[in-house]
Amino acid sequence: MTRIMDKIRSRRKEHVKLRASQSVNGPDGDGGAPATPPSFYYSLEFFPPKTEPGLENLLTRIDRMCRRLDPLFVSITWGANGSTLSRTLAIASHAQRFACVDVLLHLSCTGLSREKLAQVLSMAKSAGVQNILALRGDPPRGKRSWAEGDVSGGECDRAIDLVKLVRTLHGNYFSVGVAGHPEGHPSSRKGEEGRAAEMRHLKEKMDAGADFIITQFFYDVHVFLDYVKRCRRAGIDAPIIPGIMPIQSFSSLMKMTQFCGISVPNYVSERLYPIQHDDEAVKEIGCDICSIMCRTILKANNDDPNIDTLVDGFHFYTLNLERGTTRILIDLDATDFITSRSASPSVLLEHADSESKQQSDESSHNNVNGNRKERAGSISELARSNRRLLPWKPSTMENRSKEAVRPINWSNRPHSYVVRTDDWDEVMLKLFFLPIVSFIPTRLKYHSPLPYIRLLRLTSCTKFPNGRWGDATSPAFGDLSEISHFYSFTLGSDDDRRAMLGHCPLHESDVFEVFARYVEGTVPHIPWCETPLQPESFLIQPQLAKLNRFGLLTVNSQPPVDGASSSHPAFGWGGKGGKVYQKAYFECFVSPDKTNRLSQMVTKHPSINMYAINNAGQDLRVGVEEGGVTALTWGVFPNREILQPTIFDPDIFLIWAEEAFSLWSTMWLNLYDYGSESYELIERIRDTYYLVALIDNDFSSGGEDGSEFVLLDLLLEVGKGAIS
Repeated sequence: MTRIMDKIRSRRKEHVKLRASQSVNGPDGDGGAPATPPSFYYSLEFFPPKTEPGLENLLTRIDRMCRRLDPLFVSITWGANGSTLSRTLAIASHAQRFACVDVLLHLSCTGLSREKLAQVLSMAKSAGVQNILALRGDPPRGKRSWAEGDVSGGECDRAIDLVKLVRTLHGNYFSVGVAGHPEGHPSSRKGEEGRAAEMRHLKEKMDAGADFIITQFFYDVHVFLDYVKRCRRAGIDAPIIPGIMPIQSFSSLMKMTQFCGISVPNYVSERLYPIQHDDEAVKEIGCDICSIMCRTILKANNDDPNIDTLVDGFHFYTLNLERGTTRILIDLDATDFITSRSASPSVLLEHADSESKQQSDESSHNNVNGNRKERAGSISELARSNRRLLPWKPSTMENRSKEAVRPINWSNRPHSYVVRTDDWDEVMLKLFFLPIVSFIPTRLKYHSPLPYIRLLRLTSCTKFPNGRWGDATSPAFGDLSEISHFYSFTLGSDDDRRAMLGHCPLHESDVFEVFARYVEGTVPHIPWCETPLQPESFLIQPQLAKLNRFGLLTVNSQPPVDGASSSHPAFGWGGKGGKVYQKAYFECFVSPDKTNRLSQMVTKHPSINMYAINNAGQDLRVGVEEGGVTALTWGVFPNREILQPTIFDPDIFLIWAEEAFSLWSTMWLNLYDYGSESYELIERIRDTYYLVALIDNDFSSGGEDGSEFVLLDLLLEVGKGAIS
């Protein structure tokens, strides 16, 4: 976890360097390209749903939005009197561990004793949370709003008391935010006298130890900009993050603004009133209105030469929805939009918009009865952050801060990988050599027990030494058990899984179709892929779908890339000014017959390596020399060492294979009655198919955009039964 203020300061230092560079080289730099616009950050707010299905859906949505949109942080709200404490902390913990994003935990003092508040702060600290939004909270029971002079009813009467308590108990461990009200707090006196008194209160909160301000939502940009000026005149130089609430419907806009005392400018009403009964049109125009607001605020920064007083971030009140916020960020060029070569952005946006109809605009109560509907990929699945540090999303947890390399096998099951590697630094030196063989799965006893001797040996090791993934010698991967599959919520209930994987599959082609439809986006998840299709795979989506219908059931793939820009919308990572490379990789389940065909194909192409293993532990290696740890993705950047964030390790492949085969049982086979045709079909696939990994070491064939995918073409020929 990182303090939000530290991240903001770091970004502003980068901005200062950018300004200095542009002042030396001119606005167009030294390459004639347009000047890079000032960067801005953004954050997302979520609230705890009331139902278990709603909570599961929200966690999946947070994963998806954080992976694709890469917010600076997410905030999790707090119920009155701590009523959502357990859910708030559960969501915060999940977001940090698995969505890999820093969390701002809301904390209100309404009705809580200092002892209870101290307990919550300790719980937050234990969970790794380092950011608190200190609030007074909801008004007293029975009141619509706070009145002047009201107190919380607890031992901390106001937000300033909570700020002081945080600093007294924990010093500077927490970064503390407070609320700001551009149009005045409902309980404040009206007029200039009330505005002046409210500004004094805000200044007192900042002087008590608050670091930054997040404002109430608004739609009058001029009111907000005037508020910023008043804060600066009052001596408040802290970051002020404007709150932006995407407009979901005309009626909700009217209700929310009236309830919160927010003015609606005439130009907003004039655009929305004629279409007030068309919710889809309101959402579209509403996103445009919010985009214009953000651009106006950013443009105002041009008049402020002081980097420390810029308004360079936005906080989106998502209402647990994703389409509006994602559309706004795409419009602001904060994230790229990746499409299939066979589909235009407009078509995919139209498909994404259908999500609102199919899911009641992403209601948290869908799928309660297991009647999940197929849908096209959500809009945030089509978006991709243009600020990726690594090909995979790094963890924000302190104990993983040096992690810089991961094996490719868990690319689509990052939750499982995190769970299996959570305790890398908590083990003691203890070698259980003699009892080890009894722990080795039967199907792996055909092999040298070395990988599992390594796996079960508890070694004393520095966590993520040198940022490496370690190797199979590390206990990091943990013992395989149900714990590594506990993220069944990504597939929902048994009824949800049947709706996705098939109520009664009778033929292998039925299974092939499930994999193909996952690639096409009409099936949201499969057991081996807890995340939607990666954006770079959109470029080969039709071919991937065809490959799966041929019976090569892909669970992982990447195209070859030879020196693409590190800013490339699909392949880029690591920051600007670099070049990125990757070898073609495919991992798939295939029948014994197709495994033999793949083996024949590999023998004719010396640049390709093949690793294969079945559920009985019988393995096959073709074109493979001893050793075999291979960098699959790497990048070259100015003034930095070469980075190799994704690798393939043959020993780790064996460990992954155990998990991969077990998923046929734990996530698919158990959906059907024992002895039924569907049960026997999945069991037969599990027990006869091979898990095959293919690496093409000739990455130069891919060019800078992955357009030449030789390995994919060869696999399609194998799928059709032809060997070139």
